[in-house]
Amino acid sequence: MIDIKPIRAKHHLEVLSADELLSIQSATLQILENVGVRFPSERALSIFAEHGAKVDKDNQIVHIPPDLVTKAIGHAPRTYGLAGRVNKAGLVLDGTSTYFGTDGVGVETVDFKTREARLSTKKDVANMARVADALSSIAFYWPMVSAQDHGHTAALHEIEASFNNTVKHVQTVTAVNETLAGYAIQMAEIVAGDREKMRAAPPLSALICTIAPLSQDKEAIEAAMAYAEAGIPVGFMTMPTIGSTAPATAGGALVIGNAELISAIVLMQLVSPGAPIFYSLCASVMDPQTADYIVGIPEKYLCNAAGVQLAHDWGVPALAGAFAMDSPEPATWQLGRDSVYTSLMVAQAGADLAEGLGMIKASTLLVPEQIIFDDEIYHTHRILAEGIDTGVDSLALDVIEDVGPGGHFLAQKHTRKHIRDIWIPKLTHPRPSMGDPPSTDIRQRARAKFDKILTEHEVEPLDEKIQAELQALLKAAEKEIGA
Repeated sequence: MIDIKPIRAKHHLEVLSADELLSIQSATLQILENVGVRFPSERALSIFAEHGAKVDKDNQIVHIPPDLVTKAIGHAPRTYGLAGRVNKAGLVLDGTSTYFGTDGVGVETVDFKTREARLSTKKDVANMARVADALSSIAFYWPMVSAQDHGHTAALHEIEASFNNTVKHVQTVTAVNETLAGYAIQMAEIVAGDREKMRAAPPLSALICTIAPLSQDKEAIEAAMAYAEAGIPVGFMTMPTIGSTAPATAGGALVIGNAELISAIVLMQLVSPGAPIFYSLCASVMDPQTADYIVGIPEKYLCNAAGVQLAHDWGVPALAGAFAMDSPEPATWQLGRDSVYTSLMVAQAGADLAEGLGMIKASTLLVPEQIIFDDEIYHTHRILAEGIDTGVDSLALDVIEDVGPGGHFLAQKHTRKHIRDIWIPKLTHPRPSMGDPPSTDIRQRARAKFDKILTEHEVEPLDEKIQAELQALLKAAEKEIGA
């Protein structure tokens, strides 16, 4: 049975004041008009030129005037749905809930049995989809690692493995050229039933990364246009690194990232007005001593939360980054500290979507039990964000009057009704059993839960006809692209 528990924050965090928000948006509009953004795509350049943007074709730079920005982005929907394979797996991006998903796409896996690090495979994608299907913290699935045993068609195999092993919404972050996008769209149509059903309830969405500073990738932006025209929700993620691909200030990184995202969103609305899109700003910092890429740092936490505010100020949904910190090992003090900040802040900022569960080492390494640790952190934050209920039943005045001074509440019906509603973290407070006592090693307990899910959880299977159609499409893709 599908169970998704989103975060519905009672109190909201704003890291930018109204004046600060206005300053960043004004600076962004200046950058878009005066500096411009590089679009190395003939089609993109032509579309911008047709709509009145100033296009430098020799340097592939587009200068977008403010009136074109506001007019185009006004077509982008604030609210829309992301479908799963079953009705109860559908998500509605309307600002009332934050839905978390897994992280991806890593390249290395700690083997589930040998515990040795190795390159990731399609089977890893499938196994993690099954685990994600079982966890109520996870509302949508990114293929967590790459299907490196399938070469040039790895992205399509990742999508097929995901559809086969979870009923939840699938988001691809690797089908990012026009050819792969075409096949991914066909896969979504097969799962949905046909193109119109897919448009109405898309089981697949796509995420496209920009290139900081102020550039788009040719193949990725052309894939994005294909997704937008087909009705597949497409999001854009910018990852400015403070001090290298962005100015050495958080404010400068927000301006750079904001300009990249808005330029791409404007293009999608020019290509297909009303196309569902989402906005994702995930900053990092360069270590000035070593030039290392650092994601577990306060500037990142603030920028990620600020990105949610910026997206909503434009009137579009936000996908925020969370978890997936620098630590190369699970169950460490460093990982716990960093995961707490990102995952709680973006939920309280009101992100519509957030990704990041299950990966470590800056999203490159899959350690199987990490997703169990992150699931427990998630539910802690879900309860914190929901706050305290002060309704009549929660205040329990009649129960307090019945018990009176010096009494005890254990025998009360109210206690029996509500005590089971209290979520108790099972990794740190394992339940007693009649058999062997739980391991004293928390990593072993997490691993035992992971193994139990992988062994026992059953995913509602895809119809055999749909499975066959997906396999035929994969074979066609391998013939065209090369295996």
